[in-house]
This record gives sequence, C-alpha cells and structure tokens, in this order.
Amino acid sequence: MKLALTTIAAMLCASPLIAQATRDGTPPPQQRPLERLAAEQMLVLPVQYLTFADSLGWSQQAPPSRTYLNTVDDEIAFALTQRGLKRHWTMAPDLIKSVARNQGYAPDPRSLAAEEVRKAQKSSEWQLREPLASELRSLIALTDARYVLFPVEMRFVGSKGVGHAMLHLVIIDARRSQVQWSGDLAGMEATKFSPAIAADIASRLADLIASPVN
Repeated sequence: MKLALTTIAAMLCASPLIAQATRDGTPPPQQRPLERLAAEQMLVLPVQYLTFADSLGWSQQAPPSRTYLNTVDDEIAFALTQRGLKRHWTMAPDLIKSVARNQGYAPDPRSLAAEEVRKAQKSSEWQLREPLASELRSLIALTDARYVLFPVEMRFVGSKGVGHAMLHLVIIDARRSQVQWSGDLAGMEATKFSPAIAADIASRLADLIASPVN
C-alpha cells in the first residue's frame, strides 16, 4: 500500500456539500478518509507530547502529562478496538508491554525522538532522519506492521472561555522511513477540562478509519 498524501489531505477537508448539509440540519454523509488503513497491519504509537496553548487555565486542571497521555493512549486503543481493528493492529498499550518484555531490543515508545514530526505539515512525502527512523524500525520489528499511525502531540487551544483539543497525526511507512501524511484533528469545544475530551478525540480519530462494530 502507498498512501496518497494529497488525496487523504483533500478528503479530510470538509466539502461545500457537507458544510451545506450541516447548515440545513441534514446529517452530513460519514466520510472515512483513512479507511484504507483498516485492511493493513498497523502499529499505533503512544502520544508523545502534551501542550497547553490556551488561556483557560486547563494546564492546572489536567493530571500530570504522562498520566494524561496514558489515558489518551487507552482511549485511542479502546475506540479503534470498537471498530474491529485490534486483530490486525497493535495498539500503544500492547506495544509498551511488548517492549517491556524485550528490554534492550527497542526504545521506550513513550519517549521517541519525534521533534521532526511534531508540527511538520509538508506538501509532499519526506524521509525521516535519525534517530527516529531507526527507532521506528526497531518497534515495528516487534509486530507484523509496516505502517505506523503516530498521534504525536495532544495540544489544547482556546480563547474567550472555550477550548478544544488538537491531535497531531502522522502516518509513516516505517520500513522506508517515509512520512506519507500529517495533519491535525480537532476535538469538541468545551468550557472546562474534563475526561470526556480524551474519549472524544479518540472517537473522532477512529471515525476517520472505520465505523463501530455492532
């Protein structure tokens, strides 16, 4: 599989038809721009960074960074499992356990050298630099995956009493050390920090890929 960056990016943008349907009160058609990933062997990495760029004081309300990011990882794993993806996908909590059983073989997946993909949004594919390229190859060697879904950063933004989460996502062909797509996923608006924010952003991510399994 080779992901088309321009195709995926375009599909993630709401079309005028969808916007009009929403204004008219008609439910917009469900789009799943990343549905091709559902058939692939995928590795889902842990979220690396938590950033508060808001004026709402949410950083004082949130748990410690790693504790909260573990919660986000768990919510993403739960949402993707609800979509029937666990059979072919390795979720972040399972990867962490696998690395713990194979100490010295692969890096801690919660502390990767991910700065180069933290906020980068380029118009074309690009090659990863070291040491991240080697880190990812070591991690996929513990699984059957070739491709990586990397939720790099959870960022909170807001103003005038309303805020929301932004999850920066990157899709990587780890064997070729090639980034194939990157983008930001926005969560629900809220007036206060709550546990529902993590569950919401995880559900929105899973919705890009597959519908819930009945």
